[in-house]
Amino acid sequence: MSAKTISVSQLPDLLAEGPTGREKIEKQQRHIAELSEALDLMVRRQRPYEVPIRGRENVIRFGLIGDTHFGSLYQRPDALKVFYGACEREGVTDVLHAGDVLAGWRVYKGQEFELHPNGRSWPEQRDMFAALAPKAKGITTHFITGNHDASFKKLIGLVAGPDLEAARADWKFVGQDVGDVILKARSGMTFHVRLVHPGGGTSYAVSYRMQKMIESIAGGRKPDMLASGHYHKAETLPSYRNVFGVDVGCFEDQTPFMASRASAAHVGGWIVTVTLNDRAKLTARVQTEWVGFFEPME
Repeated sequence: MSAKTISVSQLPDLLAEGPTGREKIEKQQRHIAELSEALDLMVRRQRPYEVPIRGRENVIRFGLIGDTHFGSLYQRPDALKVFYGACEREGVTDVLHAGDVLAGWRVYKGQEFELHPNGRSWPEQRDMFAALAPKAKGITTHFITGNHDASFKKLIGLVAGPDLEAARADWKFVGQDVGDVILKARSGMTFHVRLVHPGGGTSYAVSYRMQKMIESIAGGRKPDMLASGHYHKAETLPSYRNVFGVDVGCFEDQTPFMASRASAAHVGGWIVTVTLNDRAKLTARVQTEWVGFFEPME
C-alpha cells in the first residue's frame, strides 16, 4: 500500500499492524509535508511579496543584506547592529536579506569546526538568531533562505524559514533560494527586487556570476533589481539587460574555508534609494550606499 492511498478509515487497521503500519503512516505524513512545502513555494513564486514603503511620494528606500550566518565562529552581529542603527537613523523601514540567515551544519567538509560553541545545532542557531539579530525600531526584515539554512532540511527535514519567522515577528519569510519582493511607494509606483541565493563558487571576475544570472532571466520576466547573496561579495552592476544587479555583501568574516580558496569576505550592507519617474514606470535614479566594516573581529 503506498502512502498516497491511505484514507482515514484505514488508520485503525494500520495502527493494529504495529511498526509496519506506523511506518506506512509516517511515509504518508512525509509525503503530505513535502507536497505542502512545494505548494507553498509555488504560491510564493506566483504571488510576489508586496511591501508598502513609508516615505516620500515616489521615493523607495530600503536596506539590502545577506549571509549573516548566525552560529558561525566568524559571525558579525556587532557590525550588523551598527548597520541596522544606520538604517534606523536614516528612516529605512524595510531590510531585504538574500539568504543564509544561519550557519547551518556540515554544509561542506569540516564546516562543523567553524561553528560557535553555542551554535552547533538547529535550536542553538535559531535561538542565537533570535537573540542577536538587531531589533531596530520600526524596521522589518524580509528574507529568503539559502544553502546553509537548507542544510537542516537535508539533515532533519526541517524548513528553516517559517520557524525563523516564528522566532522573530519582525522577520518575514519570502521564499527558499529565491523570492520576489514588490516595493510599493506611496504614489502607488513599484520597484521589483528579486532576491536570489545561487550555488557555485566565486568567479575570478566578481561580476561574472551576476551577468550570467541576469542573462538566464527570460525577457518580460526581468525584475528591476537582482540582489544576490552566497558569494559574500559587494558590487553593483547598474544596468545589464536593463536590470540593476547587486551583490549584497555579508556579515561574516572570512572563514578558513574561504581563505583556502583565496576568497575575500566583503562585510557590510547596502542602503538603497530609488527615485521613480512620475510619468512612466521607469527608474529615474538608483543610489546605492555601501556601509562597510573593514576591521576583523577581536
